[in-house]
Amino acid sequence: MTWFRRKDKNITDKGKKNIPSGLWIKCPTCSEIQYKPELDKNYSVCRHCGHHFRVSTKIYRDLLLDEGSFSELFKNIKPTDPLEFKAEKKYSDQLVTAQSKTKQNDAISCYKGKINNHDIILAIMNFSFIGGSMGSVVGELVSRAIESARDKKIPLILICASGGA
Repeated sequence: MTWFRRKDKNITDKGKKNIPSGLWIKCPTCSEIQYKPELDKNYSVCRHCGHHFRVSTKIYRDLLLDEGSFSELFKNIKPTDPLEFKAEKKYSDQLVTAQSKTKQNDAISCYKGKINNHDIILAIMNFSFIGGSMGSVVGELVSRAIESARDKKIPLILICASGGA
């Protein structure tokens, strides 16, 4: 049963403006609405309650590595579906969706860069890519990052962000 009925049917929402999606984010802890660029400037920490939002690969990279010192490694390696894995949604379709959403080939990105002018290999997993799914590419890139750090005799930092890592 409807409690309120509009008497005037001529009221429209012509003046309603569309806000671009992703511009505002609601904090799941304190429910404050936050402007995304401001949240990014605060390293994905809510300025009201201190809640830590999920941090993107780009934010980790920019936070840890000296500005302009990094280059991405192994970016030509792309995932395939040799087992033709079947679930509710085909794995190959999930890959396409995740690649489109994250602008990454897979759930990990590797960089050679510097921290305080010291060479380092940095590998960052991305939970936004199918929950950080650890497929063959993630395994291969972790292995290559380890070998690269060992061969160059430099430190490796691996940031895990996976539902199963």
